[in-house]
Amino acid sequence: MKQNKKSDNKILRFLGFDADFKAALPSMVNYNWAVFLGNGSFYIIGLFLIPFLTKVEGLSTAQAGIVALCAKLCDAVTDPIMGIITDRTRSKFGRHRPWLIIGLVPVMLTYFGMWYSFGISNAASSIKMVYFTGMYMLFSTAYTIVIVPHTAMLPVLAPKYNLRTQYNSVKTIIDAIGTEGSFIIATLILSYTAKEGKGFFANAVSAFGNTPQFNPSFKGRFMVMGLVLCLFFSLPLLATFFGTKEPSSKNETVPPFSFKEFAGEYKSIWSSKAFKQYFALSLFNCLALSFISNTSYYFLDNVAGMVSLYAITTLIAQAGEAAGFPLNYAISINLSKQAPAKIELPFIVLALALSFFVHRGSPAFLLILVYIFYNFGLAGVNTVTGNIFPDITDVDEMISGERREGKIATFSTLIKKIISGVSAALTGFILALFGFEPNAAVNTPTALFGVRFTYAILPILFISFSIVAAYRYKMKKEDHALILRAIREKKETGTVTLSEAEQKRCEQIAGHKFEQMWIGRQ
Repeated sequence: MKQNKKSDNKILRFLGFDADFKAALPSMVNYNWAVFLGNGSFYIIGLFLIPFLTKVEGLSTAQAGIVALCAKLCDAVTDPIMGIITDRTRSKFGRHRPWLIIGLVPVMLTYFGMWYSFGISNAASSIKMVYFTGMYMLFSTAYTIVIVPHTAMLPVLAPKYNLRTQYNSVKTIIDAIGTEGSFIIATLILSYTAKEGKGFFANAVSAFGNTPQFNPSFKGRFMVMGLVLCLFFSLPLLATFFGTKEPSSKNETVPPFSFKEFAGEYKSIWSSKAFKQYFALSLFNCLALSFISNTSYYFLDNVAGMVSLYAITTLIAQAGEAAGFPLNYAISINLSKQAPAKIELPFIVLALALSFFVHRGSPAFLLILVYIFYNFGLAGVNTVTGNIFPDITDVDEMISGERREGKIATFSTLIKKIISGVSAALTGFILALFGFEPNAAVNTPTALFGVRFTYAILPILFISFSIVAAYRYKMKKEDHALILRAIREKKETGTVTLSEAEQKRCEQIAGHKFEQMWIGRQ
């Protein structure tokens, strides 16, 4: 019996699990229910919003781009403000956790409003553009209220290097449940058509193999989709709130607010070399994936002539990304947190290169191959950005002496939201520049090249930059242990004793001279 227990412990250590993994598992699961909203909501927006606005509500590609751009520009204001607010929140539930409840109803109402125009569908396109812009702005604000604090909470719940990887590994599984679940719901609502002589299951399977071309008659279906998904994304926030425990911040002092210090803190965060490398990796990755997502429907419909396979290829892609979890976890634990991106990002380039051979009349297996390679690479880079974010907060504390998870989390959410908006706008403008018409029966070769330009050429460029950024990020497990030890010693004794080599390593990670950082100042 003892021998079996010993063997089990060896296996756990090899996999990188801490001894208290079993005790921490419920907290890991409960914390990550919120990713239903965090990733799932924008996954559906990325897949369907542009086609909904152009093919169902009748906006031009440029107007649809303006909707996304304006909505995301407001995040440049709301995200930093939320970072300040969550760091300064004082309650018995902690600094971050209360906002999960505060934002729940606003998230629910505004997400529904993004898919239902409340009777203005027959108004001028400019009026509809204003409405959807406003609703998207409101949803983005509600999303910020919840997700910035949720992201900032992870370094508090998981202070250990490997434990953070475990939290993010559980996140990968729950994210797959949320994104695939939301996509299945959306597909059944949008594509399901009962056929005489077939049962529900047979008709449901048929829906995934026959995505229809959207048109104004789909307004009711999108309304139902918005209603169901607003509940699907918001209600799991209750599970995260009640199932997660964060230390009380009720008795912590709140420092006086100064706008000058507010701006200075964000400037200080940006001065971290590790943060800049993380930012570059996230930025270029997000740019590439946003362009691909915004153009995917048009690529399948107008270039490949296989829009009927939109649902099934997307489902296959999601399953492929989820299947990459065990490999990426093993790579992260046994090599480094940035290794999955180094290994797998080139597969995205390969997938996009293969897409140039996809055209009307191409075999379906070639398209499926594109999706498999793409999502294999996507799984790797998503693992990396999620895993290294919490470590950035410790580097920042080494430099500043402060815990600023909320402000740093602002950058994480801001990258995703601003870039998704900017890329959606640019997609619309670029396609319009090439003369692409989403509702035209036939587009010109120049217009179709515009789709390939936004679907493959621009993303290949950005993914190449992401690969460079992944190689520039050097922090490893032993570096993180060194930083935590130095921070702990500084807090306990007021000074830090490190060898010359250790000081040099801290300087390389932070991008500051040792004596200029908080841990090095006497």
